[in-house]
Amino acid sequence: MQLEAAHAVEITNLLEYVNRKVDSLMQVVRTHQHNIGSAVLQTARRLKTEEKRETRKIKESIAEKTKERWQAKRMHGQLPCNLCEKLVDIEKSYHWLKSGDIKGETESTIVAAQDQAISTNYFKNTNLKEETESKCRLCKQREETIDHVTSGCPILAKNDYLMRHDKVCAHLHYSKCKVLGIETTDKWYTQTEKL
Repeated sequence: MQLEAAHAVEITNLLEYVNRKVDSLMQVVRTHQHNIGSAVLQTARRLKTEEKRETRKIKESIAEKTKERWQAKRMHGQLPCNLCEKLVDIEKSYHWLKSGDIKGETESTIVAAQDQAISTNYFKNTNLKEETESKCRLCKQREETIDHVTSGCPILAKNDYLMRHDKVCAHLHYSKCKVLGIETTDKWYTQTEKL
């Protein structure tokens, strides 16, 4: 088995050498091998394809095991579990991380919020085992989780959620005005015209 693997490496290296070399003799070798359908070069190409396939399988296996270990974590596994349970566009959910246009502190706060690791009463009570009431400090009705604070508290719904909604709408309005060529301010949050 080791001898076969060594031959595969040698053949693959030979293929790369023949394809990479620029001089006229190598051009003759490439033309000759192409015309006769050389078994050596065909074997080298097949081995190279198999090597890439095996490498991809190994990478996918490692990624899957990493994801499983992440999901198994009590605290940090909440985000991937939540994404699996709901109808969520995974690619768009992680786009903000790939774009790289936010500060490190902001990114760490968002990731902590996604992992439910912000110091809410519920987090203090269940994870840190502090003698703290786990109910929301504003409404006192439900557990004070990140989900509750960001979208479920009836006290915050009266003003804060409304302001957040208005900011999203203002940004959409500003973006639409830019696309349509309507005069706008330099920053979306300074735009004051209403529809």
